[in-house]
Amino acid sequence: MTISSPIHSVDLDTNVHLREIDCNINRMLESRNFLPSIDQRFMQFGLNSYYDGMDVVLNARDIAVKKIESGEKVINFQPWFKRICFNVVINLSKKTKSRKLLADKLKNKSYLTDTKEDLIPAYTTEPNLKLLGKGWKNLKEQERTILWLREIEECSWSEVAEKLVINGLEVGGDRKKLEDRVRQKGNRALKKLQKHFGISK
Repeated sequence: MTISSPIHSVDLDTNVHLREIDCNINRMLESRNFLPSIDQRFMQFGLNSYYDGMDVVLNARDIAVKKIESGEKVINFQPWFKRICFNVVINLSKKTKSRKLLADKLKNKSYLTDTKEDLIPAYTTEPNLKLLGKGWKNLKEQERTILWLREIEECSWSEVAEKLVINGLEVGGDRKKLEDRVRQKGNRALKKLQKHFGISK
């Protein structure tokens, strides 16, 4: 590996050592403008209360390593790594918006009555969004798809069943039985998410 300038011009190949990537990232972190530029992106997307700049850098580092190991050539490390960081922020924004939307949907379900308000946290706070994300990851692909179609896209159960069959996540057959089966799976998936918030119907 040849480094003519640790920040501005780095020639990296597939055999690059992790410590050399870290060396360049550490030099960028020493700059007064690098982390503040990430914070500005956080503010732009309304994420400044949810994430820390180092979370983005660590995530971007993993992506950078994978890109380099896959054979991507890097001529100018600093702007290349900054683009990765900014793309990470954009992806975090998309995930956060999806979690907020799903959290609001869960919060407004009819079974969340006034008698259980003391059990319902402020859903859009950072800890609960992360908790929702963890619960979401624990669901199976089919369960996530059902909840997304039903709760976010507000599809009917018939539409949900049809889309599952189209995407190979459900076997076709009798329409009524298929719809009932998908509805049951959706209800079970929703209960799994409820448990992450200490809510039971």
